[in-house]
Amino acid sequence: MWKTILRRVLIMIPQIIILSILVFMLAKAMPGDPFTGSIGPNTDPKQIVALKRAAGLYDPWYQQYWHWIVNLFHGNLGESYTLKQPVTAVLGNRISNTIWLSLLTLIISYAVAIPLGMTAGRYEGSRRDRGIVIFNFITFGVPTFVVFLLGLFLFGYQLGWFPTTGTISADASGFIGEALSRLNHMILPAILAGILGTTSTIQYLRSEIIDSKSQDYVRTARAKGVPTNKVYSRHIFRNSLLPIAAFAGFQITGLIGGSIIVETVFSYPGMGQLFVSSITSRDYSVVTAIVLFTGILALLGSLLSDIIMSIVDPRIRIE
Repeated sequence: MWKTILRRVLIMIPQIIILSILVFMLAKAMPGDPFTGSIGPNTDPKQIVALKRAAGLYDPWYQQYWHWIVNLFHGNLGESYTLKQPVTAVLGNRISNTIWLSLLTLIISYAVAIPLGMTAGRYEGSRRDRGIVIFNFITFGVPTFVVFLLGLFLFGYQLGWFPTTGTISADASGFIGEALSRLNHMILPAILAGILGTTSTIQYLRSEIIDSKSQDYVRTARAKGVPTNKVYSRHIFRNSLLPIAAFAGFQITGLIGGSIIVETVFSYPGMGQLFVSSITSRDYSVVTAIVLFTGILALLGSLLSDIIMSIVDPRIRIE
């Protein structure tokens, strides 16, 4: 298993190099620049030219890319043009917020999807199954931003149960107080995003359980007198987890990289909100860092999925 992980990590090196080139070129292809937006009626054009030259924007693209890569190896992602801070500091303040929100969303998603998927597959054709299928169609068909806006309006503004912006209240003090305040700010977006993220898990688990019920090993267990609950919990359920395990790594890293909508709607200061604001302000250094970070997360998600699958089913381990 360790040889497989090492081999996959070595394969990721050229993939990351190609990804870095694509990210850098796409960022440079964006219209405008970070300094054009600061032009006013009394702005001297020579001052803007001097700022661009000092930032190296007039250098050939390959020189800019080489300087960027050298700085990356030294842990320097550049400086944000708009925030006037090192990109590492800007990302450090946002990554932790996105990670905690993504983990809570994932926990809620699996806590809802696994019982519903097992119930729908076990009682195929029943009212419970039809109700869960209808619920799945609704969560799949309704646009996410509509649900977020409705949830924010109802539970945030009308009922006032949850805060509507930020990550922590100004009056929170102490470790426990700050932790509870942070949880209170995350719970509404995490619940809504978690419920909307149950669609694929419910569908895959339901289909696998229905297929597994007719397998030989299930009939053998029933013939030996194994109770029905144990047949489902010890035999059917574990074998039905393989499709979910195959996408678990992508789902974990995808939540971190794909949090743009939920963070924008709830004004949650995470990676997604920072990405949107960086694009609108043409902050190249922040945009390239976030996209590169998200691309690396996708590669790590593929590796994590293989590790999870080998843990769930040792038969597929590659020596």
